[in-house]
Amino acid sequence: MPESARRILIAELDSPAQAQRFSEKGARAAITELTGMLRVGVLVSGSILVTDAMLLDGEYFMTLGPEGVLNELGATRAAFPVTITGPDADLRAGLDRRRRNPDFLWSMAAARDGQVSREILRRWDAWIDLVESGTVRYEQQRSVDASLRTGEPPVASEKERLMIEQARLGEERYRSEAWRKIDDLDVDEETRQRIRAWWNGAYLRMLAENADADWVSFEGDSSRGLHPRDGDVDFPLSAGLLEWARTSSPATVAIAGDASVKERAALHTRPTWTRMKALAFAVTQVAVVESRGSVIRGSLAKLAVAILVVVLALPGLNIDAIDSPWTWVAFLGVIVTTVPFESLFALLALLKQDPRARLVLHGRGTS
Repeated sequence: MPESARRILIAELDSPAQAQRFSEKGARAAITELTGMLRVGVLVSGSILVTDAMLLDGEYFMTLGPEGVLNELGATRAAFPVTITGPDADLRAGLDRRRRNPDFLWSMAAARDGQVSREILRRWDAWIDLVESGTVRYEQQRSVDASLRTGEPPVASEKERLMIEQARLGEERYRSEAWRKIDDLDVDEETRQRIRAWWNGAYLRMLAENADADWVSFEGDSSRGLHPRDGDVDFPLSAGLLEWARTSSPATVAIAGDASVKERAALHTRPTWTRMKALAFAVTQVAVVESRGSVIRGSLAKLAVAILVVVLALPGLNIDAIDSPWTWVAFLGVIVTTVPFESLFALLALLKQDPRARLVLHGRGTS
């Protein structure tokens, strides 16, 4: 796979996380936030990797459907920026297996009671049709060979730590079994939620590594390390890039993707924070256009400075003398009219790092 066409798995697209966001914030806010994350993922890595569970049991993907997702990303069917991965031979088999299992716990509100609406059935069929037509790529998951690096558990006492150790959560690679063990722990609900999020983050990173995908979390616990493997590169994302992605139009996002191919390739060839900033700048400045008024003001200012320099060059004013005040007047005039202050301010704004967003590019560490 070319380095400029990687794919990325987004932690917040996990189906329980989608359901919680829709429940707590409402559909409109949830769609806006998740769309911003998807756009950043596409701009950073070219394509989004989603598991079949994220898709088939995901409030976002079932609310919008494939055409809605395309519209939000400013993409087309000819270059659908989503790859689906699952343990079954194809997406239809994955859906059938879940629907036949009466014990499967659906995260999506519309399917929790076992009865699904015609709209959900249509959305499932729409996604499956795109996979079967080859428009959306489906990859069957290989046997899991990446390690589950959980790190230190988020507990406050040695007793809780021992419970987690005895449950062997760090060795459990199947989410349904891990969550069953977590539900059996003798802890309060707040601690249980922290433990579940801790294990789930490691689980999603494991899936990403196994599928040769990068990984990003926009709302993770920055106080806990990601425990990357050798060769991984981990750094924050620009807060300005995420805000831009949430508020821009789909057309602007599409143009930004085309305009930042070189910066995206450079980031994946040798990932550094400097190259991440270069990508963010290329993306966020793509639609910046000077207004008629600013062009006129800038042109008049430059013309005025040019006339001033000519006048000051007249004999007797000694503009070439370093101790002449007119020399410094001309110098400052040139700076004010030639330095691109707006672009510099935009660069400074992108220096702010999102304290909760972490990007992991797998296997591209510099020696």
